[in-house]
Amino acid sequence: MTKFYPGQSVIGLITAGLLLAGSTAIAASGPLKSVAPQPVKLTEIDFAPRNVTQAEIGYFRFEPGQVAPVHHHLAPAIGLVARGRIIFQAEGEQARIIDEGAPFYEPAGPRILRFDNMSATEEAVFIDFSLEREGEPFIAFDEEPTGPIDRRSQPTVDLGGQRFGHVDVYQQDLPGSTSVSLEGAAPVIGIVSQGVIELQSDGGETRRLVVGETFALTEAGAKAEIVNGSDEATARLVTYRLR
Repeated sequence: MTKFYPGQSVIGLITAGLLLAGSTAIAASGPLKSVAPQPVKLTEIDFAPRNVTQAEIGYFRFEPGQVAPVHHHLAPAIGLVARGRIIFQAEGEQARIIDEGAPFYEPAGPRILRFDNMSATEEAVFIDFSLEREGEPFIAFDEEPTGPIDRRSQPTVDLGGQRFGHVDVYQQDLPGSTSVSLEGAAPVIGIVSQGVIELQSDGGETRRLVVGETFALTEAGAKAEIVNGSDEATARLVTYRLR
């Protein structure tokens, strides 16, 4: 049974199932960072266990009033509304609103009748990923799109056929001058929901990620340090733990 709380605002990412290891950290040659607030679990999602070859990630930008064509998924699709509001309806369910900053889940199988930008004046942006078995497509259209869909691919995450049937979704705010050291206990996909972060994985090169960009820790014991890229503005992050 899926436990899902659509009205709850997302804002943050720090470990969807990561172990927090030392919330206070010192950047290579920078000042002492403050302790970040603890992550908050937003929801958990159950689906029929499957051997997942890859997580294919898409970044979508919908024009004001844009309506998605009727479609369905062969693989569970999970994501985040980064900007605006979406009206969502799966076949057999009532339509509901997904607010900015909230996670969403599109199950494999039923037709998705509505996934539409609610605003007639503002664009909507959402990021989602599909937990695909070998050969499964990202999406299947029941109706051919009548107009262009602005989809930009993010790096695909190789999951090597691992078996998953559950996702835990966490959020965390990182105020200015905070950092968190992470150790992956399970595969995790992260999305920057607000602000800018600097990510250093296993002592490698530091990556600077902005809103809508993603990262993944897929190996057991993988380590990373996440630092708010601003001394003043809050960075908001969301993580998805797969198990």
